[in-house]
Amino acid sequence: MIPDMRNTSQKKFLGITTMGEKGQIVIPVEARKTMNLAKGEKLIVLNAHEHTLVIMKASRFEAMASHFTKHLDSVRKLIKRNKK
Repeated sequence: MIPDMRNTSQKKFLGITTMGEKGQIVIPVEARKTMNLAKGEKLIVLNAHEHTLVIMKASRFEAMASHFTKHLDSVRKLIKRNKK
């Protein structure tokens, strides 16, 4: 099941970081603990809005993409029906 990002109980301030000269950032310890991140973890970085980045575990991204793919035909039908 994919979490509902509109649910504010799932949103939480996890710290502040600074980007270094090489574009690297350190993920705050609270964020690493909350997301159960380990050394070497693969992360996906998405541009959510003009000034917003989203970082998520690659494994969760794959699961989310798979979930959407399974329902793609249903979504296409809904879009087509609502265009009329």
